[in-house]
Amino acid sequence: MKKTRRTFALLSFFLPILSFLFLMLLLGGLITSSAGGSSGSTTGKRTRLTAQEVAQKANISVERAEDVIKILNWQLSREKFTLEGASGSLANAERESDFDPKLTNPSGGVAGYFQWSGWDGNTINGDRWANASSRTLDSTVELELMSYELNHGYKKVKDYMQKATDPFESAKYWSEHYEGVLLSDGQTKLEKLEKDSKKWYEVFKGTIESDGSSSGNAIAGSLDIAPGAVAMEIPNGYSIDKEITKEGYITQSYPYGECTWYVFNRAKEFGIQFDPYMGNGQDWAHKSGYEVTNTPTKHSAVSFQGRQAGGHPTYGHVAFVEDVKDDGSILISECNFVKSGQGTGITDYRVFSAEEAKNFYYVIGK
Repeated sequence: MKKTRRTFALLSFFLPILSFLFLMLLLGGLITSSAGGSSGSTTGKRTRLTAQEVAQKANISVERAEDVIKILNWQLSREKFTLEGASGSLANAERESDFDPKLTNPSGGVAGYFQWSGWDGNTINGDRWANASSRTLDSTVELELMSYELNHGYKKVKDYMQKATDPFESAKYWSEHYEGVLLSDGQTKLEKLEKDSKKWYEVFKGTIESDGSSSGNAIAGSLDIAPGAVAMEIPNGYSIDKEITKEGYITQSYPYGECTWYVFNRAKEFGIQFDPYMGNGQDWAHKSGYEVTNTPTKHSAVSFQGRQAGGHPTYGHVAFVEDVKDDGSILISECNFVKSGQGTGITDYRVFSAEEAKNFYYVIGK
């Protein structure tokens, strides 16, 4: 009897402690699960193609190619679409907006990638914009709206796209069940949907990989630096897709060690060509025959005008864009920028915030 009382006493002492520990473990699991769920946009699968490569393959501008990649990667990683499903959705986005997140149709009250209804107070076709985080023509806002709908009123569409095995069938399903356009309606443009859905599937087939393996040998940085500061190592949070060795760099028309020499040769390592006579650093943005944009573009040449970003007052400067983050900030590599006395042909890195980066000229190679 005494032994039983002692056992109960011990249980009475330890039970509250055990209950507390169990509760902490349970909460820890919930927090971990929640954190994992919130990172859906940055984990999963994505294409390894650059915007330049997509633009060339699909015969569209680099700016629109960046939108295509945003939509595709979001659907693959966040919503777990198959490539066939995403290709069908892309065909619809091309039909609706040509991938322009700022496209509006005032008469129909629709706007955005997928021309959601309820724009600018016009609810003649409903008000799907009511579910957006803000009524802003912004790619992230619109993709978040798409995700909200796919996980609420359009769950059946998401389920279909996660199991889709045919791009054209996916395009038709998306058109009818997400866009609300009947297949018998002339607005469906079935022939175009078929052509475009198959096109996007062919563009991205064989290019889908897990995050962090875009080139198989991407080199991540670990050095903490302030935006704009010069670093001799890759900064933390950024990466380059190929090591910079300068092996085989030629001096056909650009003097060894100059910024122009470096960018011309660095681009060639990625199969990107620039003319041997692009001029001084600031002249690259004005070279005839090249697409130039203010949208930060990976593996492009960024042409600084005059003293911009510390460039030469007369000749400007040019650098190579190694990485572009989701927030719009960029990592560049460059030559002939470090202080004199550090040698010719020295490569360094700099990071620029999204606010700074949008003021630069990005020259798209061929």
